[in-house]
Amino acid sequence: MGLFDFFKARQSKPQSQRMLEATSGKRWSNTPAFGPMAAEVAGGAARVRGRARHLRHNDPLAANAAAIYRTGLVGYGVTAASQHSDAGTRSTIDEAFTAWAIASQFAELQAEIIDALVTDGEAIVVMRTDDDGELRLQHIPAEQLDESMTVELAGGGYIANGVEFNASDEIVAYHIFKTRLTDIFPSSQTPVRIPAEDVIHLFRRAGAGQHRGLSWYAPVVLPLNELSQLHDALLVSAKIQAMMCGFVQDLNGTGTAFADGLQSATAMDISLEPGTMRVLPSGYSVTFSNPAQMQQSVDFASHSIRLIAAGMQVPEFLLSGDMRNVNYSSARTALVQFRQHLEAIQFTLLVPKLFTPVYRRWLALADLNGTIEAGDDAAAVEWFFPAMPWIDPKKDAEGTAAMIAAGLMSRRQAVASLGFNIEKLDVEIAADRDRAIRLGLSFAQSTAPANKENANAEDD
Repeated sequence: MGLFDFFKARQSKPQSQRMLEATSGKRWSNTPAFGPMAAEVAGGAARVRGRARHLRHNDPLAANAAAIYRTGLVGYGVTAASQHSDAGTRSTIDEAFTAWAIASQFAELQAEIIDALVTDGEAIVVMRTDDDGELRLQHIPAEQLDESMTVELAGGGYIANGVEFNASDEIVAYHIFKTRLTDIFPSSQTPVRIPAEDVIHLFRRAGAGQHRGLSWYAPVVLPLNELSQLHDALLVSAKIQAMMCGFVQDLNGTGTAFADGLQSATAMDISLEPGTMRVLPSGYSVTFSNPAQMQQSVDFASHSIRLIAAGMQVPEFLLSGDMRNVNYSSARTALVQFRQHLEAIQFTLLVPKLFTPVYRRWLALADLNGTIEAGDDAAAVEWFFPAMPWIDPKKDAEGTAAMIAAGLMSRRQAVASLGFNIEKLDVEIAADRDRAIRLGLSFAQSTAPANKENANAEDD
């Protein structure tokens, strides 16, 4: 084979090493070309997922990052408010959905799904119907979607990593193993074909054609591992530095003190005890070990944490818990950006891909069971996420009130931003006022400063 044929064969050889550093476990010395997103994810997602799970359950920073996303995205649970045109029907639908959500532990499932979304990069939920005709959600691990199944089908369709497409590149089914979640050693079996309308496949798309999810830890798998190694090295260094060792030197080279059989007694005479002074035999001196310390190790560790926080798109002080260098302005700026990031995920991924399909399936089953007479506009729904608290609630409340007074925001929008349904809130306010009047209670309606001087003093 000539030189030209050698390089030609080498270039035409299928690439076995993916360009994801979290897959290879090493940093590239150069910057190689990154392949198509779908191929890169399909080739490396499983290994990245395994390493991300290890970090998620062993590394404190990784565990905290998952908890931050779980709390920020769904918190104590997302609630739904029907937008049906009839008020009575709205109330009936909301009460029925709330009862189903409590019975099916929907809030707990939301947190579990977010954890899988962050760690595994994808969450798979199968929508089933139980014996009573009610919706049952089954969250399954990502590996149950057969990653090894990639084949061409008749008629132009194909299956890629367990996801079946038709000739128009539309997802029509998923091929999922029926392995029990409690199996320690899953047995070999043929996956079951489940129609796409019964499966929620939740993941963030990072490129065109991507059909499987990639762990959100992918950019920080190596930095987290290196930071852990640095921590171990610093810990070993600290242990060594705590060991003060002394070395007795015979400056004259005679060795008489130990040669006369007085080694144990001499050693006892030169041993160190707190608050004592020892006189060495003539011709001897003592030097102590001084292990070299790693310079600027703390600064490097802090830089690594900032790098990991940037890769996870989480404010550094939230990830590390270190508030020493944080002030009001910097914290607010970081939280505003993080809040925008969370809202983008909530309303571009969670609402259209998770909550709305679940709500529509639940409503269709309730309508078939005769529990609810939905109608044409029953599928309209508004989702309320838990409010994201600010640093200074008073200033935020004053700003919101000013925007409502200026006509720049509706009261409904303001209440929704707090995670509440305005109709339920108004009913509760009216009930509170009626009860206060009936019981003869009186509460202060205004806490505005009495004069300008008091206002200035409060601002200061």
